[in-house]
Amino acid sequence: MIDGVTSTISNAGNSRAGLFALGIPCAALWLLIGDSFVSAASYAADSAVSSNADAVDTGALVRDLTLNRQVGSRLTVTIWMPDDFWRTAFRNSGNISAQGVEQYLAVVHPYVLIAVLDAQRGITAFRFTDSETLSTQTTIEDSHGAVYSPLTPDAVGDEIRNLTQMMRPMLANMMGAMGQHMEFLVFANADSAGNPIADPKRSGSLTVHVGDASMRYRLPLGSVLPPSLDPKTRESFPGNYRYNPYTGDKLTQTPAPGSAPQRGSKIR
Repeated sequence: MIDGVTSTISNAGNSRAGLFALGIPCAALWLLIGDSFVSAASYAADSAVSSNADAVDTGALVRDLTLNRQVGSRLTVTIWMPDDFWRTAFRNSGNISAQGVEQYLAVVHPYVLIAVLDAQRGITAFRFTDSETLSTQTTIEDSHGAVYSPLTPDAVGDEIRNLTQMMRPMLANMMGAMGQHMEFLVFANADSAGNPIADPKRSGSLTVHVGDASMRYRLPLGSVLPPSLDPKTRESFPGNYRYNPYTGDKLTQTPAPGSAPQRGSKIR
């Protein structure tokens, strides 16, 4: 585990201000704490994928954004929260107008927000890496190998700072020790030339380094793209697939008119 102090736990409105004050982070939390948050191996959601390019399969999105690494007794988890994460959370909540969603996205868009958990499993308890150590030993790396450190609190807007402060106790109430020790880190989402560090819809990668553990997101994420379809077999695959993994045939990236296929299913 990362060197540093650890703590031992025995049991594992539409204005910008209103968006935060009314507890909008709760919408995002429901995406995080679905079925089996830590393992993320079998998310319970099995949502139909609409032919609308903006529709997102919530379960697939959570699987794409949650990375887990288990080496020996050490567990490391990262959750990337790009614009698509927040947009999906708000739409699923059903309580925010389209204007409110856009106002909120304007707040989070300039940042890369990563939730990080690092722990060592003991005989009867987890020892969690403390907040300060995670903040100093976590970095992100873009597709070109440039490495970025988290922004200091005074370099982050008040709304984002309030968001991260609110989400921690919410997760603690809902998830116990795991949520209590989840650290929310904020990075700038622009390189020295002003280009986005990571875009879930464009080719590239985003790597989160947690001490000596590296968690790599391969981009684009299939869940934020329209499903890829096999015109011969009528099978549907994640949007970042270019070929049928079983037959090698090329897939099409435009959903069939009027279809609403399940990911990985056949279109009748």
